[in-house]
Amino acid sequence: MRGLGWVLGLLALVLGLEASLWSLEAGLSPRPLPPKAACHPGPLPTRAELYTDGVVELPLCRAATLELLLEGTLAQGVGPYALLAEGERVLWQGEVRGRVWVRVRVLGQGLLVLAFVNDLYQPPEDRNLFLRDLKVASP
Repeated sequence: MRGLGWVLGLLALVLGLEASLWSLEAGLSPRPLPPKAACHPGPLPTRAELYTDGVVELPLCRAATLELLLEGTLAQGVGPYALLAEGERVLWQGEVRGRVWVRVRVLGQGLLVLAFVNDLYQPPEDRNLFLRDLKVASP
């Protein structure tokens, strides 16, 4: 009888561990947000400074045309690589050298972000991205 109790205890432990791992995997799996759920209206920043890789959220939850004045500082001859996306849709991407106006049309469906993805700091060089101005026009 003693051996049977030990086997049953070990079986319960293995089954419990397997159920725990399955629950953990299911709980931590990324799930995309519905496009409308991600956008929360708020004040739009007209200026932003990105000294390291990161994003600036632009909470514009309506269809419009955006004009952004971006400025980049070079490091090793390369400017900051910027990306403007709405939800899963990339609206614009490219290297920013000096000052650049970017004009895009947004649908107001999803989180709108400006991302800086290739930071480099090797003194005296420092690659940075700046949002200098933001204008919104009706579609």
